[in-house]
Amino acid sequence: MPLPAALEKEIERFKQVYGPGWARRLQALLREEARRKKAKRELAEFMRQVAGRSGLTEEEVFARLEGRS
Repeated sequence: MPLPAALEKEIERFKQVYGPGWARRLQALLREEARRKKAKRELAEFMRQVAGRSGLTEEEVFARLEGRS
């Protein structure tokens, strides 16, 4: 399956910037992005659970966790 032209250009630019270790660097970035997305999903689920138990909205729960109220 061919990649979009814009993505191919970005990968080529990435190769030039990072040199021989570009593949390892790209894999590390992709793993980090996957971890961030997983953490974001887990936080959203936690916020929904807390909001459901406390009767507050997700925004109110978040504000309390941040210490804004």
